[in-house]
Amino acid sequence: MVILNSKARNRATLPATASMAGVLPLAIALPAVTVMFGDRFGTAATVALIVVGLALIACTGGLAARAAARDSAERARRDEEVLDALEPLAGLSR
Repeated sequence: MVILNSKARNRATLPATASMAGVLPLAIALPAVTVMFGDRFGTAATVALIVVGLALIACTGGLAARAAARDSAERARRDEEVLDALEPLAGLSR
């Protein structure tokens, strides 16, 4: 049965896209590097590292939101298919 499909129930624990997986370590390490070596860098370099870190965090959030929207759309499509399979006459009235 389509309803009991085990693939629909699995939740991914890894990032949804490959680009997200590549950006996460950098987005985590960059603020740590900025804090650790901030006194050795000049003011301009420290500010640049902070801005780049914030941009990486914003991009990662955008990628996560886009992946969640794609998953939500896919889930809605699957739900509609299941409902149509359960009630074949309901599809005729649409």
